[in-house]
Amino acid sequence: RGGVAPSPTSLAGGYDATIGADPKTPIQFFVLPGNTCPYVQRTHITLIELGLPYDVTEVTGMPKPDWYLKINPRGKVPAIRVPTADYAVIYESAICNEFLCDYATFRQQKQTLMPMDPFMRARIRLLNDHCDNVFSKTQFTFLMNKDEEKHFECMNQMEEALRMYEDALVESKGPYLLGEDFTIADLHLLPFIQRLTITLKHWKEYELPTDKFPKLVEWVQSCLERDSLKASSMTREKTIEVYSRFVEADYSFGGLNKNK
Repeated sequence: RGGVAPSPTSLAGGYDATIGADPKTPIQFFVLPGNTCPYVQRTHITLIELGLPYDVTEVTGMPKPDWYLKINPRGKVPAIRVPTADYAVIYESAICNEFLCDYATFRQQKQTLMPMDPFMRARIRLLNDHCDNVFSKTQFTFLMNKDEEKHFECMNQMEEALRMYEDALVESKGPYLLGEDFTIADLHLLPFIQRLTITLKHWKEYELPTDKFPKLVEWVQSCLERDSLKASSMTREKTIEVYSRFVEADYSFGGLNKNK
């Protein structure tokens, strides 16, 4: 069949945005356009907090383009690639963030996002596991619930899941989940809480009650003042615009929405 043969950079699914990237680039950071993904935001916050230089590559299309599937076979974001380390690839936000802390330490850079103390590291991982496997499910189930009879049931389940963070802040004496230092535990949870405060107020007329979660409410306000949050966040209007599509479509959020 006639026509022009595709160039080596015209892989199925879109142009390989990494071809021609400067091999001296310390870190290539792969994201969705528009700061819309909370998992990407976790790693974006980590990069900013650590002060590591990076280049951003936006990955568009669904399914993901072939060139990106060669980088991350799961097709998810975020992912990072390190050209100076034989183009090593790391993906999954929690793994990316721990790697970046270790990478900074390896470069003799002082960092407090991931402490060296093994007990503190285990505490961070337990808090993060609770976010991914308990809290986030209750958050999105409450947001997406359209059965008025289940409103308070969904709300109470979410608040029960949030209790772990209130207790952690009381125990640590704050202002952050492990005490004086802002850590991976904070930035792992923060994009979800940030979205909670916007979307649940908009669709459920719900705000975190200060009588139940006084420390958590203070924590949210403290975290939102950080430059890394300001640089990595969507506006309130953009958040509502993005989540409007999810709410209208009864989006599953990768299985986090447990409504039947």
